[in-house]
Amino acid sequence: MNKKRLVAIIFGLLVVGANAADVPTQTCEQIRDEIRSVIGIVPIVDTDLLQKISLRSECQFSSVEVYRAAYGDKPLPKQDTYQRQESHQDDD
Repeated sequence: MNKKRLVAIIFGLLVVGANAADVPTQTCEQIRDEIRSVIGIVPIVDTDLLQKISLRSECQFSSVEVYRAAYGDKPLPKQDTYQRQESHQDDD
């Protein structure tokens, strides 16, 4: 394995470990209350809240809860928009 790559991997693990140690332990319900408290359209994504959600996989947060944590009350994009984009791919 390349020495630079090994150093990058070790550094990445240290950063992830340090971030995980800094996150206060909250119950799943406390995090859900924090998600529900997000009101209006969020101009800047709350990365701290998203990190709490990602570290607590046992809480099984729904995609709607994660979307609300990131964007607030912003309406979900229409599903058919993605389907139209996929169907118009060029085969060149």
